[in-house]
Amino acid sequence: MKLKELMVILLLGCVALLACGQQAEELPAAPPGYDWSVYEKIILSDDLLEISGIAFAPGRYDTIYAQQDEEGEIFKVGLPSGKYKRVNFGDGGDYEDIAIRADTLLLLESDGSFYGFKLDSLNEKKAKPFGYYEKILPGGEYEGLFADIVTGSYYALCKSCKSDKKNKQITIYELQWHNDSLLVTRNHVIPTAELTAAGGKKKAAFEPSALAKHPVTGDWYIVSSVNKMLAVVNQQWQVKATYPLSRKLLGQPEGIAFDNSGNMFISSEGDELQAGRILKFAYKKP
Repeated sequence: MKLKELMVILLLGCVALLACGQQAEELPAAPPGYDWSVYEKIILSDDLLEISGIAFAPGRYDTIYAQQDEEGEIFKVGLPSGKYKRVNFGDGGDYEDIAIRADTLLLLESDGSFYGFKLDSLNEKKAKPFGYYEKILPGGEYEGLFADIVTGSYYALCKSCKSDKKNKQITIYELQWHNDSLLVTRNHVIPTAELTAAGGKKKAAFEPSALAKHPVTGDWYIVSSVNKMLAVVNQQWQVKATYPLSRKLLGQPEGIAFDNSGNMFISSEGDELQAGRILKFAYKKP
């Protein structure tokens, strides 16, 4: 056999081995109706490198509202272009998530405080909140917020609370408007043992960073940036299953939202190697 022919055979063999290796690196299982390998990627500007929460205004799915951790700014991001309008509202802080119901946007700070905005006020370059509700949640670190247009309630997730650690649980606080006040009306609890059992790991930490309610199934989807996990929980707050998230696709997942068809959007912070991003996973009813 000539040397040239031998080199060609070896080269083809290496290509085949590489292809087999790539095929073996399968993505983890996804919730029913989704496929992690099929997605649209919206790459974001450096201004949203530390993107955190995301939310849609009811009936408007060509624009997603977003905020990042440190700056007092809200972004209106066009889909799928990623082009945005920035609205300044104040000083820097530790802003974790946003939720929208009717004509009101609520912004969550990590200490359990909230800012309220009318959506119309976000059409300008600078907006003024109509209210500030300081530390109305028990002491702790909060990262997730969702507005349910069906119940009219907001749901805030505690990522790290002393009482939760002591009782080995995750608490979801339900809030509603009463006149001009935002009040906690109910608490919901998920035992951490249910989350770890569903994932098959006894000691895997689950520290929730975002939540949203699926518009088709009614299940809650809760993201944990720590250990890159997604939990699916029914309306009685019982864990149905947990799913690993791809570290390659979602390096630091911090936000989740659905459009009215059940298509899932997950935001992920960037780092020195990659930009912040939003991934869209299409939903096909199983």
